[in-house]
Amino acid sequence: MSPLTQDASTSTQSVIFEFTNLDDFHGVLNLLETRKHILYSEIRSFYNISDKNEVHIEILVKNPPQNIDFGWERRMKHLFRYMLDLEKLMWNLSTLGGAYSAMGDFDTDYAKTAMKITTHQISLAKKYGDPVILARCYLYTALAEAQLGNLIQAVHIVRAVRHWSKQNPNTEIVQRCCEGVYQKLRAIHIFGTADTSYKYK
Repeated sequence: MSPLTQDASTSTQSVIFEFTNLDDFHGVLNLLETRKHILYSEIRSFYNISDKNEVHIEILVKNPPQNIDFGWERRMKHLFRYMLDLEKLMWNLSTLGGAYSAMGDFDTDYAKTAMKITTHQISLAKKYGDPVILARCYLYTALAEAQLGNLIQAVHIVRAVRHWSKQNPNTEIVQRCCEGVYQKLRAIHIFGTADTSYKYK
């Protein structure tokens, strides 16, 4: 708080608050909003200001000295953009892979393409560093394996992912995905794949 100034022509006395700390700044704003009369009373008492004189409060906020590490800022910006691009590519592949996987029930060529897409997703998931996403990618692999007739291999993959999910926290979504894939594998076991389903017609 700066020294008191007085305007002789208007009998107005001014008090200037200078802040470099935002917490202090918000504290004074809160007092002005909720305890204005108490704040003014304290100012009058501290400076011996007569009730006949008007008190004018000015607030100045100054930026504290800063030493910005621009090199670190550039590295963080690069990392942020890299992770954002990975996430965008991951969900694009997920949408594309889901479409091919759906068609894989009717044509194994689509299932083969879905397998290739899933391989790329696994690679991206490892770079992204999210074990839940990686586990779900392995489940996509299990679906493709089953559609290609490798049902036993698909079951092994799902069992491995399910075992992992039960050993780790925050993996409820993976466990639910495992149940969904199990149901899909049962359907393939009953009705066959695109290459063998004609036998059951």
